[in-house]
Amino acid sequence: MNLNNGYNNQKDSDQNTLESFKILISNIKYLKDKTWGCPWQKIQSHKSLIPFLNEESSELIDAIYEKNANNICEELGDLLLQIMLHSEIGFEEKEFELKDVIENLNKKIINRHPYIFKKKEKVSLKKSQEIWRNIKNSENKTFYKKSSISRQLNSKVKSLPATIGSNQITNTVKEYGFKWESSNKIFDKLDEEICELKEAIKSKKAHEIKDEFGDVYFTLISLSNFLKINPESSLQKTNKKFLDRFAIMEDQVGDNIRKQNPKDFQRLWEVAKKTLMREKLKKK
Repeated sequence: MNLNNGYNNQKDSDQNTLESFKILISNIKYLKDKTWGCPWQKIQSHKSLIPFLNEESSELIDAIYEKNANNICEELGDLLLQIMLHSEIGFEEKEFELKDVIENLNKKIINRHPYIFKKKEKVSLKKSQEIWRNIKNSENKTFYKKSSISRQLNSKVKSLPATIGSNQITNTVKEYGFKWESSNKIFDKLDEEICELKEAIKSKKAHEIKDEFGDVYFTLISLSNFLKINPESSLQKTNKKFLDRFAIMEDQVGDNIRKQNPKDFQRLWEVAKKTLMREKLKKK
C-alpha cells in the first residue's frame, strides 16, 4: 500500500512538472514573439547570451558551495532559462529546436549507460566510468579522425570567456594523459612563468608582458583545475572579500578615503582584515 502511494505521488509530481514545463515553453514563446515580445529578448543571439550563461553558471556554483537549497533552486531556474532561450533562438534560426535538444540528451543518456537501459546489470563506479569514456570516444570516432584535438578545442573555446576556455583546454588534454603529476610541479612552472613575466616587464615590451602574463594566468587556472577549484567562483569570493574589507576602511575614514596615502591604506587594510577575522570567529 505504501509502495503504491509512493508511486502515485511520484506520478502526480511528474505530471505537474510536465504541465509546468508546457507553461514555460509558452512563456518563452511569448518573450520571443516578434510583435509583442520583450524588446531585449528579441535581439539576443547565441553569442550575446554567453556572458549571462557564464554568470548564471557561476551563481549556481556559488549556491552549491554555500549549500543554500533555495538559492540552488532559483539559480537552476535561471540556468534553465538560458537553455530555453538558446533553444528558441535555434528554432528561429532554423538550426535546431527544444525537441532536438531533449531527444539528443535522451539518446546520449541511454547510449552511454547500456548496463542500465539494455543489460540491467550492476557495475562498479570504475567500470561505469570506463564504459562511459569508451562509448563517448566511439561516438566521436569519425569526428576525431577528421579533426585534431587542437582544432576541436579551438572551435570550442574561441567564443568562450578566456577563463572557461582555459578550463576546457586543461580538462580535455587531461583525458589524453597530458596532465600535471602534482601541485608542486605546477608551482615550479608558476615560478618559472613569473620570472619570465618579470623579465618582460624589465624589457618594457608591451606584447611580451601581455604574453607572459597570459602564461602566468593559464598556469594558475591549471592549478585550480588540479585542485578541483572553480576559478571563477574562487575569484568571485575574493572580490566579495576585498569589497567587505574596503567597506570597513571607508567606515573608518569616511570621505577622507580619497586623501589616504599608500601607508595609510596599508594600515587600514590590516585593521579591516583583523576586524573581519574577529567577526568570522564570533560566528563559529
